[in-house]
Amino acid sequence: MKISLLLWIFTFEAVSFAIGMATQGDVDGWYASLHRPPLTPPNIAFPIMWSILYALIASAGYMIWRMPRGPERQRLLVLFAAYMALNWSWTFIFFTLHWMGFGLLWILALDAIAVAIILTGLKHRRPAALLMIPPTLWTCFAAYLNAGYWLLN
Repeated sequence: MKISLLLWIFTFEAVSFAIGMATQGDVDGWYASLHRPPLTPPNIAFPIMWSILYALIASAGYMIWRMPRGPERQRLLVLFAAYMALNWSWTFIFFTLHWMGFGLLWILALDAIAVAIILTGLKHRRPAALLMIPPTLWTCFAAYLNAGYWLLN
């Protein structure tokens, strides 16, 4: 495995960990006080899942970054950058600001961009597109949870 790929994975895991630490107080306080929608996993499931998913996302990003220069690479890089900006900021929108309705719109936009990455990637960088499927399925599930928390609280 290339050192540069490991660096991508380490960076994504480190950012994820930092975001988790920054919002832990809100998870233990505000979030714990909310009524949970059906199928809400135990809190321990989230860091486990996201550790796996961020390794997949980082690997997909690395594959996109390593594409030959051209419009397909540029399009996927822009989509990937937008995806990561939405991904990393959703946690603050939901847990810190407590904007559940806006968070739902945010995560739906995240999912739309993820689908665009997958569809574009299937034509130009198939392995990266396939790596993005599990995170997209998880964030679709997270959108369901976000909607459930918003409706119940």
